[in-house]
Amino acid sequence: QCSTGGRLFPCVLLGLLTVMAALDASHLRTRRSVQGNQNSWSSTGSGSAWGSGDNFSGSTGSWGSSDRAPKNWGHSDADPRHEGAAASDGATPLSAELRATFALLLVTAVCLHADQNLAAPNLSAIAVDFEMTPLQKDTRLGGMVQFGFFLIGGAVSLVVGPATDQVDRVTLLSLVVLSGSVPSLLMSLFTPASKAGFFYFFLARVCTGIAIGGSFPVLFSLSADIFPASRRGFVSACISAATNIGAAVGGMMAGMVGPRLGWRVPFRIVAVPGIICAILVRILLEDPRVAKRAKQDKEASAVNNPAFSAWMGGEDAAPAGHVRIEELDFTKFKRILDIRSNMLIFMQSFPGCIPISCICTFLADYLAVEQGMNVQSSTAITAVFGVSSLCFAVSGGLFGQRLYAKRKEQLPVLMSTGTALATLPFLILVNAPRSAVTSEAGRPTALAFLLALLGGCGAVTGPNIRAILMNINDSEVRGTVFSAFTLFDDLGKGLGPSIIVAATAVLGRRAAYTWAFLMWFVSSSILFQLRNTLSSDAAGGSSLLPPKKL
Repeated sequence: QCSTGGRLFPCVLLGLLTVMAALDASHLRTRRSVQGNQNSWSSTGSGSAWGSGDNFSGSTGSWGSSDRAPKNWGHSDADPRHEGAAASDGATPLSAELRATFALLLVTAVCLHADQNLAAPNLSAIAVDFEMTPLQKDTRLGGMVQFGFFLIGGAVSLVVGPATDQVDRVTLLSLVVLSGSVPSLLMSLFTPASKAGFFYFFLARVCTGIAIGGSFPVLFSLSADIFPASRRGFVSACISAATNIGAAVGGMMAGMVGPRLGWRVPFRIVAVPGIICAILVRILLEDPRVAKRAKQDKEASAVNNPAFSAWMGGEDAAPAGHVRIEELDFTKFKRILDIRSNMLIFMQSFPGCIPISCICTFLADYLAVEQGMNVQSSTAITAVFGVSSLCFAVSGGLFGQRLYAKRKEQLPVLMSTGTALATLPFLILVNAPRSAVTSEAGRPTALAFLLALLGGCGAVTGPNIRAILMNINDSEVRGTVFSAFTLFDDLGKGLGPSIIVAATAVLGRRAAYTWAFLMWFVSSSILFQLRNTLSSDAAGGSSLLPPKKL
């Protein structure tokens, strides 16, 4: 029953949850703190708390069990930078609430990123609807839309990042998801089939880019505080895998549903679950940092009377949950570059994302037009690449987590090798003769599927990079770090299609795409340099913040 286009999307989502639940049971186990006397994941009646092991303040508020804290999902009072540093596996599984939190964050990431590749399989149909020439299809739908999608989204992340370090991240995540899903739904319902319709389509895609660009700082900052340091590699791998499978499932569903029901229908199918996830996030989750501040404020209110403070001429406190624009510390962007590992990670993002932009924007159309595949078959190739990326991301994140714990200098070697090896399958796929990758019936050959499968090996880099950023940066600057990373990432994804279109005009499609995939070698060489800096930065030698007092 999962073979039809209309039922494929929920079936793949169900499969994703099943896979994540299995991984959750085997890898997300109870962790114990450095002192060995406090359970840092499960809540017990003796004062042990999830996320409360070995923190420098000595607080032991329990997750979901304290009389003074609301029983919301994802509550943690710990200092996430230091917890779980020398953890060992326990026997008690995760609580049901934390599993539900983990699943909700994954489904939200899937639904948000499913919108990313909805246009790629149906570029020709969209161009016909908006009365575009073949050249305008490449320059406007391939270049201009992608430029606005990623560049404006990256610019917005510069504001979302510092805000993430100040405001309620659960509310911010909910608003970010709504900012992408609602315009996408309205566009699919009311966009006219004329030249003027492209303007509304462009605005909706920009809003989706803002949502995706703004989601990364919030998702990874929030996850880093909810989960202990010893499992950040696995959590990062799962979130990265969720974004990859969301993009792959969205593109696959659009390739199957679009030719039958119209290119607008996939946008509706994706937007509605996104809106539901945004509502569930706001209702069910709670920011651990906000919960901790509320607890401290409640304790302080017993001592400090606001009326007495005003009578004595004290300052009025800002309302809880609000932040002034002058309180956003934009100088953090300069300070995070003092860590060399941050700098190298940012540097590799631009060349590393150009091949990804080629795959997401042009590959399906190239396989259909130049290699003779039908739309469903070319979409299947990108879907196989997405599923392969999922497997490599999860397995690479788990293996990278072990490398980071034992031999940190070997983790950059893993990422560099995976990125370099991903180049070769796509070079063959683009330059192979039509008969080698397409059958006479217009379907992909076994070689085409094998090349797409092998091309996913580059996905080992994403979760490990994000885990590194989580571990070498303090909680107070993680939102800023991930907003900067998103900006550099989006520069490659946003400018990539425009650069490829310009190269296509000079070199032709095949040579331009070949050049684009060769950029992975540049990214690989930069990643290799991380082996000289990662160990010292992870040890805290380049910390931006003063040491905490015991």
